[in-house]
Amino acid sequence: MRHYHVNRQPHCVYDAADELPKDITIVSDWRESEEGDWVEADDNCYIQILKKGSLARRTGKKRRVTYYRTCTGTYPVNTHMDTSRRENIYTISGLNPKTVTREKLNSYETMFVEYVASGMKPVEAYIKSFPTNDPHYANFKSTELIKHTRIRKAMKKELEPVLEKLGITQETILEGIKAVADDSDKDDTRLKALFKLSDILDLEDKSSTKLTQLTGIQFQGFSDKQLEEVERPKELITGD
Repeated sequence: MRHYHVNRQPHCVYDAADELPKDITIVSDWRESEEGDWVEADDNCYIQILKKGSLARRTGKKRRVTYYRTCTGTYPVNTHMDTSRRENIYTISGLNPKTVTREKLNSYETMFVEYVASGMKPVEAYIKSFPTNDPHYANFKSTELIKHTRIRKAMKKELEPVLEKLGITQETILEGIKAVADDSDKDDTRLKALFKLSDILDLEDKSSTKLTQLTGIQFQGFSDKQLEEVERPKELITGD
């Protein structure tokens, strides 16, 4: 059993059915619940609905979507509900507005980056790093997390010593792609190389994490096979 405070009032979350008080009746489908009901969340824990409301949508047939708020977060009816405590329980994202644009990683995100860089799958890294054991929620949140610039920059920083060990720089990779574009006898191969160069040249930030995309090591850890793929541009340059 866990306790969280909302407006200075304590609220319980029960992690197992045998923890439930005898006077509590559980609504098995939280999407059919009302304010004050106790429900079983999708992570098989039990929590009370504090508020039921609706949100306006800009597009779609249904212009309003029902949401449910608990002491751990706010959940639209078309998403998963778990009982992991959010940074901000009043926002759909679970984050404070300043958190979305911040650059510095928090302790959870730092662990997430380290786990992924070591070769762990993002969903597994999220479960080990953040206070949740719901794989569906972890899959959704880890996918969203790696889109943030601060996470991508941190991943690139983790990649730098590996590239340095292999003797690979951004310059050698660019030179390798250019060599393919100049020397290949196949038009489709040349075009792919040219398109890749054009993608890089279109970047506003030339030091962005596009390098990880070129090497094929974007948020997947550093397996032996991937390290071999990283070395391919170097082989194109040396002619070995």
